Amino acid sequence: MLAAACLAALAGAPRQLERASAQSSAIRADVVRLPFPRDDGALTPTTFKRGYPLMTLVYDTLMWRDASGAPQPWLVRSLRKSDGGRQITLRLRDGVRWHDGRPLTASDVAFTFDFFAARPHPRFTPQLLDVQQVRAVDPLTVAITLGEPAPGFADQPLADLPILPRHIWEGLPEDRLAPSGLPVGSGPYRLVAHEPGRRYRFRANRRYFLGRPRVGRIEVPIVRDFDSTVRDLENRRIDMIPVSLPEETVERLEGSAFKFAEGPLYSGTVLMFDTRKPPFDRVAARRAVARALDLDRIAQALGRESAVAADRGYVAPDSPRATTAPLHRFDEEAARRALRRLDLPRIRVLASESDPQRSEVGRQVVLALERAGAQAELVELPRERLGAAVGENGSTPRFEAAIWDTPPLASYGTDYLRVVFGSDPRRATLNYSGYRSESFDGLAARAARELNPETRPRLVRDELKLLADDLPVVPLVYPKAAFAYRPAIYDGWQFVAGSGILDKRSFLPRSGLPANRPLGQARAPTNPAGGLGPAGYVALGLLGVTLALAAAGLAGSARRRRRRHS
Repeated sequence: MLAAACLAALAGAPRQLERASAQSSAIRADVVRLPFPRDDGALTPTTFKRGYPLMTLVYDTLMWRDASGAPQPWLVRSLRKSDGGRQITLRLRDGVRWHDGRPLTASDVAFTFDFFAARPHPRFTPQLLDVQQVRAVDPLTVAITLGEPAPGFADQPLADLPILPRHIWEGLPEDRLAPSGLPVGSGPYRLVAHEPGRRYRFRANRRYFLGRPRVGRIEVPIVRDFDSTVRDLENRRIDMIPVSLPEETVERLEGSAFKFAEGPLYSGTVLMFDTRKPPFDRVAARRAVARALDLDRIAQALGRESAVAADRGYVAPDSPRATTAPLHRFDEEAARRALRRLDLPRIRVLASESDPQRSEVGRQVVLALERAGAQAELVELPRERLGAAVGENGSTPRFEAAIWDTPPLASYGTDYLRVVFGSDPRRATLNYSGYRSESFDGLAARAARELNPETRPRLVRDELKLLADDLPVVPLVYPKAAFAYRPAIYDGWQFVAGSGILDKRSFLPRSGLPANRPLGQARAPTNPAGGLGPAGYVALGLLGVTLALAAAGLAGSARRRRRRHS
């Protein structure tokens, strides 16, 4: 009888056993497989496009952001400021070595700063404009002299600029972007194989100065199609997906052996105007359009749990630098009166056809303008054509309004606002709106050198308020993310505020990490219908360009949302 009862219980328990197995987790793994949407070349600091997180598995920075997004010492042991903040002295960790065994020294740091100052890079060079001199005092001491105090220097460039090995990069010809062969860095992983268009393979650096990585090998297949990526996860061909999943996909994975790491992302979505020519050279026209936009409604159209309204301005609302009070004012009747008085021509709103989330945002903007009495249309373009239309890579701008993304660096360190909205062409490498304001330039310059911890946040808030009044862009939504992974393979993922879980911290022993403050939550999809919402794109690197992996799979989801919210 007892045996029969046991057999009956076992016969009815496969699902429970499966669920118990699904909840098991591993904090070490021989191999973890994660997809990437495109081949990104040799993954060096001068050649990557969207693969910044992969590149930083190979290369280290002097500081690195902890789970809350705050910069902490990484290659450096200590940072000391003097001369009113104009002199910065860095003491490097002893014993750090490049992958080829040679020691990393102060000479490498000085060389890296000089290299990017001499060879303009759109992400890194603007961060170095205030640097007057970088000197190796001794093998482990670096002295940096600034023209002005820079309280944000610890984040940008110190937590963003990858350090190069001088003995490999010195003497690189001007017509070459990087040395030949696979890259040599100091990071926790070495890139040991690259099959162009197919895959990358990383192997753990067992002598890493912060401890041996907990994953021995990382396999990165190039998977361009989202549906194929989800099938690969279901069929155990990959172990995580580094993008936030739509509701339909979460429901599809219900009951499977997956968890989700959740938290905020800093790559938001804005409506950007060309302020150089009519009709949006007039601030009145920009304000009329902005007043017509109900940000809560736009966020809800993307999914209840997928996005939040960007009513706090250009900085992500979860960033500690965000304003405490809303800056956006929705007033459809006032917008209707202003639009009637201005008599604007038909407004063409450009958006990327390969980014369904931002395409849906564009559709909601057009619907809002039509409700307010304006004539508007959504024009969807391939991502490359959209970039050319707004002026990327030096092209001539040809747009009136466009759905565009915000660089995460602007929410990590507000000095980066000058890169997007400043007037100095050496620094403002992302000013596609053509915005020019002496008031903004003055505020930004004061905030960048203000050392008083009470005064500087007020100056930053004044910057954000001025942008919300002048409106070169209308911030619309910021995503909330949930990243799927298989805990039975590896459960050591760490969510870093603003960027997600594809971060070197996810692969390193927690005990050795500086200031490893926890952030984000892990959960199983027990109530998916009330959970994630449609897909949000994770910011994966250069200039806030968003990951395009989910394009194909999200198209159907976006079409269903369009029918629901028309």
